[in-house]
Amino acid sequence: MGFFTPSDRVSRKEFKKALYKLRTHGFSHGEIDEIENVFRGDLHESGSSQGISKEEIKKGVSWLHDHSGNHHLSSEQLDKVESALRHYL
Repeated sequence: MGFFTPSDRVSRKEFKKALYKLRTHGFSHGEIDEIENVFRGDLHESGSSQGISKEEIKKGVSWLHDHSGNHHLSSEQLDKVESALRHYL
């Protein structure tokens, strides 16, 4: 393992770009809000842990899969969320 570089995490700016991409693929404002709520804490960390890591993406998407009654995102949409976020790693 080497030193962490900016590409090890999805930055706040990259997260916004990923959300924009999801909007262009038909995600509603409510669905985007649900995604933001899951990853909000990761984006507001300070220092070197700021942003969303690969593990945090995995945990967030897994939580969404496991708690499908708490949101309106389909399994296919969750795959798109994961893909859009991983693009920036």
